[in-house]
Formats: sequence, structure tokens, C-alpha cells
Amino acid sequence: MEVKVWLMYIEGDESSSVARTGMDKLADVVESVMMVLTVSMVVLVTYQVFGRYIFHYTPPWSEEMAVYLMIWFGMIGIAAGLRRDAHMALHYFADKMPQLIQRALLFIKYGLILLYTSVLTVEGMNMVKLTMSQTSPAMGLTVSYVYLALPVSMVLMAIYTIELLFKAIKKGGAK
Repeated sequence: MEVKVWLMYIEGDESSSVARTGMDKLADVVESVMMVLTVSMVVLVTYQVFGRYIFHYTPPWSEEMAVYLMIWFGMIGIAAGLRRDAHMALHYFADKMPQLIQRALLFIKYGLILLYTSVLTVEGMNMVKLTMSQTSPAMGLTVSYVYLALPVSMVLMAIYTIELLFKAIKKGGAK
């Protein structure tokens, strides 16, 4: 079923809005999670600073939690930036090439991103398994939750890369 929806999306079928809506919903969820992480970090750091300077006491878990939230925010933000095509890129030389070479470079780029994300997903899951028994010093939580940010963000990047690849195929490789 999903393959059929993706194929309809590529071909520009009227019913392809199902796939488009699904990707938009995923992006909305990702961006909502980023918003919650940002607000949580701001509240937590404000609480930490207020406690330190007013009560002369900082909860031992607050700094550790803020760092972990920042890690998750950064990793998920990488994927969100990829979907928006917001990462820095050098287009100067590629834009001077013939259209056929530009198209080939685009597919090479997406292929390399998919290779990169697949390797990091596998290695990230290995790291999660390796750290299952390791606990964080202040909170006592397993640090595998922190390392889980890597494979989660890489899977999101792979999904978004496939979406961009399908868009490029549909457009004929034009930007």
C-alpha cells in the first residue's frame, strides 16, 4: 500500500495528497517535539539559574537534563533542516554545470545521504545497545535514551531524503 502511495506521489496522481499529508504530519510532529524540547530547555535552565542565585541551590539533575534535551533538539533539528533543505551547500560550481550533470550530482548527494544515514542508524543502535546498562550520574537514567537520538534522527533524515529524492524525480532534477 505504501509503495503505491509513493508511486502515485511521484507520478503526480490526484490521490497523492495522502502521501504528502503523511509527510507533512510527520514534519509537524517533529517540529512540535522540537518546540517542546526548546520550551523545556528554557524552563529548566531558568529554574536552574533562579535556584542557583536566589536559593543558592541547584538540583543536581537539572544541568544533566538540559544537556540531554539539547542533544535531542540538535539531532532532531538536523533532520528538520534537511527536509526544509536549509543546510549550507555550495551550489556555485554545480549551478554552472549542464542540467544533466546537475541532476546526476543531486542523485549522488541523496545517495550519499542515504548511505550516511544507514551507517549511522546501525552504529547508533549498536551504541544504544552498548549503553543500556550505563546510567547517568545525576539522574540515574540509562544513557541509552540519550544515544537513541542518533538513530532516531538518522531514520528521520532517511525518510526526508527519500521524500526529496521523489520530489527531484518528479521535477526532473530541477531545484
